[in-house]
Amino acid sequence: MVLTERLGLRGLDYAVPARANRLDFMLGALTLVALVVLALSGIVLTQYYNPAPLSAHDSLLYIISRSPVASLLRDVHVWAASAALVLVFSHLAAVFWRRGFRNPREALWWSGVVLLMLLFGLAFTGTALRADQEAVEALAHAAAGAKFAGPLGALLRADFTPSTPLLSRLYAFHVSALPLALVALMALHLWLVRHLGVSAGGAHKNVFRSHLRLVSGAAFLLVAIVASAALIWPAALSAPGVVGYEVTKPFWPFLWVYAAENLFGMAGMLVAPAVLFGFLALVPVSDQRDGRAAQFTRVLGVVLFILMIGAIIYAAIAPGQSHLGMDMGGA
Repeated sequence: MVLTERLGLRGLDYAVPARANRLDFMLGALTLVALVVLALSGIVLTQYYNPAPLSAHDSLLYIISRSPVASLLRDVHVWAASAALVLVFSHLAAVFWRRGFRNPREALWWSGVVLLMLLFGLAFTGTALRADQEAVEALAHAAAGAKFAGPLGALLRADFTPSTPLLSRLYAFHVSALPLALVALMALHLWLVRHLGVSAGGAHKNVFRSHLRLVSGAAFLLVAIVASAALIWPAALSAPGVVGYEVTKPFWPFLWVYAAENLFGMAGMLVAPAVLFGFLALVPVSDQRDGRAAQFTRVLGVVLFILMIGAIIYAAIAPGQSHLGMDMGGA
């Protein structure tokens, strides 16, 4: 009782719809759990990783071969990144399907869309930090895309700040700028959820504390799954990257972009994300109330989702292709 009063835990006894106890309403909270796992494991990994271009790969080899605890945390970090991307995208899909973006929750939706963008940024910079062949190719694609985008891609150009290597700058983004933006965005998102409520209907109510117990159980299960996956399927690390060869495929969340490159060339790498995030940004505008516009938005969203999943599967099984005029040795 004393602890409850001192910590203000009675504030957790506000009412929430009983439907919020369903799994599809817990996806946002589970995304936060995955992000916490990423943050904690990342803090440890920063003590071992050397962002200098000539030392990055060796520092990862040291982690894998000489530090079992850090190696396990690296594997957890990689799997937690996949979990966070799956969860936040699933959360957006669930909110889209139940139209939880309508007035007054537009800002909630947009903050979720930006959160997905930040996670893609973290996934890309994390891939680049490995300094293996996949990382070198990812950087080459980013540099080509940055050149294609002109001034909008200046930050990803090697000559943006010649005094600091691109890899070191990406490391700074990965451990500071992007996480800070993520924390600020999550704070805004949680504040909006608290004041606007979840988009679950129904007359039956439960107190938030009982909902929190269910979320905690799901969170323990998520951590157990991530840890088990890390033990069973350790994260790969290929040989040090060689510039001028394209023999790998990207981290799975980017396979749909890879597929767009296969079909449309370098322009596809920029157009595909622009189409996806442009559509997501316009959803609260085009689907404000029931009608033809709302029906069209829903159909288009389902079509884009199916195309994205299909593109990931296609890119995973299709033969590797060269997108940068490199020698494709055989993916």
